[in-house]
Amino acid sequence: MTQDWGNFAVITGSAAGALTGLLFVAVSLNRERIAGHTALRSEAGQTLVLFMLPLLLSVLLVLPGMSRSALGTSLIVLALVAGTIMIRIARVKHGNKPVGDGLEDRLARLLDRASPSLVVLLLTLVSGCLQLAGVDGLYLAAGSSVLALVGGVINAWLFLTRS
Repeated sequence: MTQDWGNFAVITGSAAGALTGLLFVAVSLNRERIAGHTALRSEAGQTLVLFMLPLLLSVLLVLPGMSRSALGTSLIVLALVAGTIMIRIARVKHGNKPVGDGLEDRLARLLDRASPSLVVLLLTLVSGCLQLAGVDGLYLAAGSSVLALVGGVINAWLFLTRS
């Protein structure tokens, strides 16, 4: 079953890995500015989680011989662990929000309200539950991966352009 998803896993895993590497470069180049600002560190952490989710999902999809129930359980665990990390990051982030009226700040407020991270985690969780129920839930996991990559890129742009 997951053999059909091999190409998808390679593409999203490669994209997530490359974006994760670029995130580390961007953070290291702006180290002093980010280190002195709690909200920026939190946004960098949130972006890292958003990039790692599709990377780890891709690893799960290409593991040979994984049963539907094992994949479902793995997806549920992945969503719960990522959700726990995101909740901890959000607590720190919302305690020290940068304030402004620019386009970046309006977009950041919109993203906070729309919470694409929550949608990504819910899609991954539901995908795992469907797999456990014997239904192919990998299309939801694919949507989760794409949304995580797009949300991570937007989040990275926001935290690198805001002061």
